[in-house]
Amino acid sequence: MKTFYLEILSPERIFYAGECRSVILPIGDGMLGIMANHTPLSAALRDGEIVFIKQDGERVRCAVASGMADVTDNRVCILCRSALSPDEIDEEAERCAAEEAKLKLKTEQSRKDYMLWQLSLNQAVNRLKIKRKESDVNL
Repeated sequence: MKTFYLEILSPERIFYAGECRSVILPIGDGMLGIMANHTPLSAALRDGEIVFIKQDGERVRCAVASGMADVTDNRVCILCRSALSPDEIDEEAERCAAEEAKLKLKTEQSRKDYMLWQLSLNQAVNRLKIKRKESDVNL
């Protein structure tokens, strides 16, 4: 099967850099699948799950926070605020972050602070969903 070069980058690290067969990305209006020789494009990513299949057939999942994806010349470059594999997600910490965000959203505050707490809640909920999917698979 044909492959392409995939990079998933966050400010903290390179999550993945190497050949892969396909990748599925969360974009504003759904999911976008990319395979080798895809038409060039740029797309905004939303918080969600990226799933890709490495050259050897291994399926990899990760939780991402918003960013951008660029597809050119049989390369996909993903720049995101964060990228974590399910085993890197601390379920208790994410649950606490979600609860704190819910409480803060109920208080009177500036629009900016409200939006930041909403983003925090969305990110925590996204990570919890992905962590729980991993738990369900391992049952």
